[in-house]
Amino acid sequence: MIATVLFVLSLPPLHVPADAELVYPVMPKVTPFGNADGEKAILRMSIHSARARLNGDTAAYASLSLFKNTTDIAGEAQLQVSFESYRHGFGAEISVKALWSDEVVLPVRIEVLEAEPSRYVLTYKVPVDKAATHSLRLEFVLPIGVSGVDREERLIGYKLADIGQTEALEQFRMSVQYDPSTVFVPISAKPDLGWEVGANGAFLKMDGRISDKAEMLSYRYYPAGFGRIGWGG
Repeated sequence: MIATVLFVLSLPPLHVPADAELVYPVMPKVTPFGNADGEKAILRMSIHSARARLNGDTAAYASLSLFKNTTDIAGEAQLQVSFESYRHGFGAEISVKALWSDEVVLPVRIEVLEAEPSRYVLTYKVPVDKAATHSLRLEFVLPIGVSGVDREERLIGYKLADIGQTEALEQFRMSVQYDPSTVFVPISAKPDLGWEVGANGAFLKMDGRISDKAEMLSYRYYPAGFGRIGWGG
C-alpha cells in the first residue's frame, strides 16, 4: 500500500456554513478501462443509496451502489472511495469495509491530498465482467461536524459524484437516522429537493436525472446534549 501527499486547490463545499468543521464522504467512483484493442468499457452507476445513523459524536454510514457495464469488455477497473475534510483534518485513518459483488476488497493505495477541503482517497482494483451489473457496499464511521458561533450546531454532509457519473442514475436515496436522544431540533436539510424531516430521521429521494443542485447534501441540527464533537477534542 502506498501513501502519498499531494497539494491541490479546491473550493469550499456547498450548503455548509463557512465556520463549519466537517468530514464527509464522497459518492464512490469507478474509472472506465480498456482492452488490448483500445476499446473502452463503460460503467454507469444506476442505483445509489446511503444511510447515516447519528450516534452522539459520530455518524455510522452504509451505502449501496450498482454499476452496470454497458459493453462486452471485461477487465479490471479502478474504484475510488473518497472523503473530504473542511477545516477539520482527518486526525485518524478512516476504516472502510468494502464489498464488491459481495467479496471483500482492500485498497491498493491511500492518498491524502492537502487543500481546503483536503481529501482522503482509497483506491481499489475490482474485477468487471462483460455486460454485468456489480454491487458495491461500503460501511464506515465519521465524526459529526460542528458549526455556529458557540459551536453548538451539529452537521453531516454527503457529496455526490460529478454529473458525468450520476447522469445514468435511475434511483438515489439518502437517509439520516436518529432519535430524540440525539437530535433536539433540526435546523436544515440542504439543498431544498423535497427532504422529509421528522422526529426520527430525514429522507431524500431522487429518481431519474439527479438535480444539478445536488452536488453536496447537508443536514444540520441542534443536539440533545452539548459539547465539542469530533476528532481532536
